Amino acid sequence: MTRIASKFGIAAALTLGVFSTAAAQRTTNPTTTVGVSKGEVVKPETVTVVRRDTVTVYRRDTVTVAGPTVTRWDTVTVTEIPGWLDRGDGMYFGVGAGSYYPNGGIGAGQIPGYAFQMNLGWDPGWLGGRLTAGLARPDESQPYASLGARPTIWNFTADLKLGLPFLTMSRFPSFGLYAVGGAALVTASSVRYESDDLPSGASVVAVRTDGYHNDWGWNLGGGATVSLGHKRQLFLEARAINYSPGDNFKSATQLPLILGVNWY
Repeated sequence: MTRIASKFGIAAALTLGVFSTAAAQRTTNPTTTVGVSKGEVVKPETVTVVRRDTVTVYRRDTVTVAGPTVTRWDTVTVTEIPGWLDRGDGMYFGVGAGSYYPNGGIGAGQIPGYAFQMNLGWDPGWLGGRLTAGLARPDESQPYASLGARPTIWNFTADLKLGLPFLTMSRFPSFGLYAVGGAALVTASSVRYESDDLPSGASVVAVRTDGYHNDWGWNLGGGATVSLGHKRQLFLEARAINYSPGDNFKSATQLPLILGVNWY
């Protein structure tokens, strides 16, 4: 009985010693030194735990607007003039018609009639050029009606055209003045001319025969313009066209007054 009690006492003492040693290891030093005798191999055990938490969040917000768009420029202002206000310049073509007044050597044999005119010109600025063709149909005066058919006169002129910028308005409607003058070629038929080969106070009217006759002369006049827009121009023009028919006839003067339109 005493031997059995001794065995239980020894077992209890050993158990208490084991628990005391374990408790001491937890509180003092986690490292255990193991004695290694010669010839033994120690295999170290290393456990590495790596934890990496990476969270990547991508967010893209796309807004699509359907419908009309408006573009604004805050630094540039563009002003456009309506096309119908364009006065035009450069080359132009014009037509016109009006009254016709004979004077000088043809004033006794003819009475006023009508005239037509066509213009082809170039206006690059204040000075330009123009070619003009005109047809005049004065009527014969009653005392000399039996001398022939109704007179026909063609006038061809090459002129310089001078604009007067100091009398021109820039705002719409634009008004302007101009002067025109140059050489003239007159082709006439059945015109009654007054003779220049008689004593003072005497007058004889005669008709040059054999169809049309060509004579050189000059012309000088002026006009006023009004811009109509769309590169159109209304003009009113008066000129004196002078020529000498020769054959001892007096110098003849024509005075056409023309209203017309130029297109640029």
